[in-house]
Amino acid sequence: MLLLTRRILLFALLPLFATAQHIASIKEYKKSYKTYPFSDPDPVAGQRIYPYFRYDGFTDKSQQQDWKVVELENDYIRLMIMPEIGGKIWTAIDKQTGKSFLYENDVVKFRDIAMRGPWTSGGIESNYGIIGHTPNCATPVDYLVRKNSDGSASCFISTLDLLTRTKWTVEIRLPADKAYFTTRSTWHNATPFVQPYYSWSNVGIPVGNDLEFLYPGNHYIGHDGKPGPWPVDSAHGKQLSLYAQNDFGADKSFHVLGVHSNYFGAYWKQQDAGMIRYASREDKLGKKIFLWALSDQGKIWEQLLTDKSGQYCEIQSGRLFNQNVVGSSHTPFRQTGFQPYATDSWEEYWYPFSGTDGFTDASLQGVIHAKQAGSELSVVFSPVVSLIDTLKVYDANNHLLYHQAVQLQPLQTARYVCPLPEGARAVKIVLRDMETSPDGTATPVALERPLARPEGFNEQGAYGLYLMGRDQLRFRDYAGGESKIRQALDIDPYFVPALTEMSFIHYRKLQYDSAFYCAKLALSIDTYDAGANYHYALAAAKLGRFYDALDGLEVAALTPSFRSAAYTALSKMYLQKNDGEKAIAYAVKSCVDNSRNISGLLLRAVASRRSGKLEEARAACDSLLTIDPLCHFAHFEQYLQHKDEAHKAAFRLQLRNELPHETYLEMAAWYSEMGLTDDARILLDLAPAQSEILYWKAYLHQGDADVSHYIAAADSSSAMMVFPFREESVPVMQWAMAYSRNWKPSYYLALIYLFRNDSVEAMKLLKAVPASVHFAPMYALRARLYAPEDAAQRHADLARAAQIAPEEWRYGKMLTEQQVAEKSYDKALGLITTYHRRTPENYIIGMLYIRCLVLNKQYAAAERALADSRVLPYEGAMEGQRLYRKVKLLLAIDAIGKQRYGIARQKIAEARLWPLHLGAGAPYPSERHEQQEDALDEVVAGGKHTVPAELQQAIEAM
Repeated sequence: MLLLTRRILLFALLPLFATAQHIASIKEYKKSYKTYPFSDPDPVAGQRIYPYFRYDGFTDKSQQQDWKVVELENDYIRLMIMPEIGGKIWTAIDKQTGKSFLYENDVVKFRDIAMRGPWTSGGIESNYGIIGHTPNCATPVDYLVRKNSDGSASCFISTLDLLTRTKWTVEIRLPADKAYFTTRSTWHNATPFVQPYYSWSNVGIPVGNDLEFLYPGNHYIGHDGKPGPWPVDSAHGKQLSLYAQNDFGADKSFHVLGVHSNYFGAYWKQQDAGMIRYASREDKLGKKIFLWALSDQGKIWEQLLTDKSGQYCEIQSGRLFNQNVVGSSHTPFRQTGFQPYATDSWEEYWYPFSGTDGFTDASLQGVIHAKQAGSELSVVFSPVVSLIDTLKVYDANNHLLYHQAVQLQPLQTARYVCPLPEGARAVKIVLRDMETSPDGTATPVALERPLARPEGFNEQGAYGLYLMGRDQLRFRDYAGGESKIRQALDIDPYFVPALTEMSFIHYRKLQYDSAFYCAKLALSIDTYDAGANYHYALAAAKLGRFYDALDGLEVAALTPSFRSAAYTALSKMYLQKNDGEKAIAYAVKSCVDNSRNISGLLLRAVASRRSGKLEEARAACDSLLTIDPLCHFAHFEQYLQHKDEAHKAAFRLQLRNELPHETYLEMAAWYSEMGLTDDARILLDLAPAQSEILYWKAYLHQGDADVSHYIAAADSSSAMMVFPFREESVPVMQWAMAYSRNWKPSYYLALIYLFRNDSVEAMKLLKAVPASVHFAPMYALRARLYAPEDAAQRHADLARAAQIAPEEWRYGKMLTEQQVAEKSYDKALGLITTYHRRTPENYIIGMLYIRCLVLNKQYAAAERALADSRVLPYEGAMEGQRLYRKVKLLLAIDAIGKQRYGIARQKIAEARLWPLHLGAGAPYPSERHEQQEDALDEVVAGGKHTVPAELQQAIEAM
C-alpha cells in the first residue's frame, strides 16, 4: 500500500518536475539582412498624418545591414523580434518541424505601403492609430526584455502614438513549457478627450494552392461595412475560404463574422500543418483576411516585397469588426472612440499544429480533427500544452460512447481510433476544457447582429448628421466632422450631443470661450448631461473658472461612463493648486472603476512625492510598472525620488524610439501643465537639443537671469523636421514671440493652429514671417494655404522655396504643378526637365516629367521616357500605367490622322499591356476597362482618319 501511494505521488508530481526543467531563454544580437532601405523624409508639414512626416525614398538596390534581434526560445518555439522595425515579430519557428508558422521574409524590403510610406511584409505587426499600418511600423520603438519568475521570457515593445497622444505597449511572452506564445496589449488614452480607436494585429502567412482559411462565419463585411457571403460565394461559384478559389476580381478584404468563435487560423493541406490565433472574443472581435489579387495585379507585389520568400497574405485580428472607412458609417459598423483616461488590455495566443490530417476545432489546449466513418471515430489531437486527461465521446443523448486516457507533451500529435457501438453517432467530444463535435455534425449558431441600417433612418436629420460628424472627428477628419456637426445644429440648435461635440471642436481649436458657451447651452437643456458637464468643466478650467470647472466635473462624476475621467481631471486640478491631499484622494477614486488608469496612478505617484509621502509614491510607481514596464513617467518619477545616476540611466535607457524628443516633450508638457516647473526643467535637461525643446527650456526659465542664454540657443536651432502640435506648446511660443524677434516661434505656432483646423490664424502668422527668412519648408507650407484666387502669391512662395533649396525635388514638383495649374505647360516642362535630369531615378519626378511632355503634345518623347522609367509603387498606384495607356492611345490617334493604320493598331495593342516596370500588374480581363481601345480599333477597322471628338476628349482626360 505504501509503495502504491508513493507511485501515485510520484505520478502526480511528474508534471511539476517537467515544468521545472523547462525555461525560456532570451538573446539579443545583431543579424545582417539584405536590405532595401528607405530615406528622404518630407520636410514640409503634412496634413492627414501630422505631426508625423512621410518618407519618400525607396530603392531597388540592396545593401547588407545589421538589425537588432531579440530572440525568445523554449523547447518548442523560437521567436525573432525586430525592435528597430516597429517591434515586429519577424518569425516564429515550430522547432518540431523546423519551419516558420508565419511568413518569414528573407530580406528587409521597404516599400511605400504604410501611412508614412515604408513597410515590410511578413511576421506579426501591432497597429494602433487611425487606419492602416501604424506610423511606427518601420522605425525603432522602445523595448525591454525580461525573464519572469515562472520561467517564461518577455519582450515588451512600446511607443507613443502622436496621432492620438495615446501610448501602447505589447508584451510578447513565451512560456517555459508551452508550444504557444502570447501578445498582451496595454493601450492608454492619457488625454481628456475621446480619441480615434483603431487596433489590429497583421499576421503574414505564406500562400499556396493548398491554403485553407480557418474562419468560422457566415458572412463578411468590407471596409465600407457592406456585407458579402462567407465562406461560399455562390454568385461566382467560389469557396472563398480556399485561397486558390479567389482567382477572380481585385485585391480582397474579408472581415468575417456571424458566428460566435474564439479562433481563426490557416491550414496547408499538402504540408498537413497550420497555425491558430486564439483569444477571448471580447478581446478581439475582428477577424480579417487580406489577399493580393491572384492575377498579375497582385503578383507584382511578390517581387516588390521580397526576393525569394514567395507571395503572402495577411490574417488579422482587430478590436472592432472591421477596419472601417468613412463609408462604413452608412452602415451599423460605425467608428467607436477611445474614452478619456481609459486603459484597454487584451491577450492573444499564437501556435502551430501539424500532423492532424485536417481541422475541426481549436482551443487553448491545441487543435483537434475528428471524423466518423461508420462505427469508427478518428480523433487526432495536436496539443500545445502538457496534457493528462481522459478523452470522452458522447452521443446526442449525452451517453458516454467511448473514453480513453490521454497523456501528451506539447506538439506531440496523437491519433486515437475510437470504436463505437453499431449505429451510434458521436456528437460530442470532450478533452479537458475542449468540447467539440466531429466534422459535419455541428451547425454553428448564427448570430442575429444586424448588417444593414433601417431603410427609414434619416441620415440628413439632426441625429444622422451628428453621428456622421462624430465619426469623422474620430477619424481625425476635423474639418469634415465640424461641417456635419454644424449641419446638425442648423436643423436643431438645441441637440445636446451635437452641442457637446461642438464644444470639443472649439476647445481643440483653442477657442475656449466658444467651447464654454456651447457646453453651457447644452446644460441649459439638460443639467445632468454627463458629456456636456465634462466639456463645460474642461473649457471652464482653461478660462480660469476654477469653481465652474469643479462644478462640471462633480456633476459628470454622477454618470459611471464619465466617472473615472472626471475624477482624474479633478485630481489634476488639485495638483495644479498644490493641494496634494485632494489630488491623491481623487487619483485614488479615479482608479476604483478603472483600476488600470495609468493617468490616475501617475497623479497619485506625483502628488504623493510632492507631499513627502515617498512610500505611497513608490507604491504607485510600482503599480504603473506592473501595468506597463515601459512607463517612462514611472521611471522618471523613480529618478526624482532617488536623484541618483542609476535611476537616471534606467530612465534614459528605455528611450530607444525613432522620435525620443517627442516623448520628452509629452512628459514635459504634462509636468508644466501641473505647475511642476522644476520637474519639467530636470526632465528637459536630459533631452536632446531639438528646437521645440529648446524653446520649452527657455520658457521654463523665464524670469531667471540666464533666460537670454536659453532663448539664444533656441533661436539659433534648426527648424528642419520640427513639427509642434500640442496645445501646451501654445503659451510657450506666444511667450517666445514676445521675448524674441526670431521667426521660428511664429512659424511653430502657425503649425499648431493649422493642425487644429484654424488655417485663418495660421495664415496670419505665416504672412508675418519676414521675407528675409531663408527656410524653404515655411514657404512651401504657406503656398498650400493660399486661396485659389491667390495664385500669384502661391507661385512666388514656391519659387522662393525652390530657390532656397534647389536640391530638394519636392519644391520643384510643387512649382511645376503650380505652372500646370496656370496652364504654363512649356515653362512647367522646362522646369521639371531640370529636376528630372538631376535625379533620373526619382520616379515621382519622372511621372510628372512625362505628364508635362504629354501636356506639350510630345507623345513620342513621353513614350521613350516611359520605356526608361522604373516605378516602385505605393499600394494601389496606377499613375505609371495610366500615363502609359494615355500616351499609347494618343500616339494611335496621331497615326490615325496620318492614315498610318498599322502603327495605330500597334499602339492600340500596346495600350492594352501592363508593363511591370511601371509599377502595376494586369488585373483579370474582366476587371480591365478598355472601352477607348475598342473604340479606336473600330475607327481603324473603318479606315477613318479622324477620331470622334468625344473619344479624343475622353483619352486626353485620362
